[in-house]
Amino acid sequence: MTTTRKTFAVASLFTVSLNAMFGIATSQQQISAEENDEKQYPRANDVEVHTEFTFRDAVEISDGFQIYEQVSGFDRINDSAVFKLTGAVDYDRMYLYEAADMTFVRGVTNVQHDYGQFDVTVRLQKDGTAFRTFEYTDCSIIDYKVDTLTDKEEPWFTSKGFATVDEFEFECNGYAPVNPLFDSVVSAGNVASTQSSMDLRDTQTWSDSYR
Repeated sequence: MTTTRKTFAVASLFTVSLNAMFGIATSQQQISAEENDEKQYPRANDVEVHTEFTFRDAVEISDGFQIYEQVSGFDRINDSAVFKLTGAVDYDRMYLYEAADMTFVRGVTNVQHDYGQFDVTVRLQKDGTAFRTFEYTDCSIIDYKVDTLTDKEEPWFTSKGFATVDEFEFECNGYAPVNPLFDSVVSAGNVASTQSSMDLRDTQTWSDSYR
């Protein structure tokens, strides 16, 4: 009888231990899943920044930039176009890191190396559909730094509120905006026939055109 009770007690302890271990493992998986969810930065309207860097001997594609900023180029006053890309540090920009390092070693004005000049395509897209595309040619890195951004509303001892990001600034000799949605409509022959105010005579009004 005593042996039976001891065996039952040991079995009960073993079962409790397994349940505890399983509970810890499940909790860790849940925490890990939550942390992975937190790494997915929310985007308004689910629009993401898709970039393609074409170097002399490699093409690097990245969806890891969260911020795209056009600095100059639209006014055509300057010969060059300048833009910035900011994104959490990630593994999908190996060649871009090399370009930044080589630029630091050789100098910003010395682009005579494999990663000194390159082309960049920036697409603003959703579910694989591009809304806006910007094509840059003969680009070089003119500034690069790493920064840690914080959410000042969150205290330091929580798991939220910190993002270590790359900040790149580029200068390019060529710049061309592309409107892929409009181009697809035109190519399909679905052009709107709505009358424009530019088509009216000086003495004509909108009401006159419908009489």
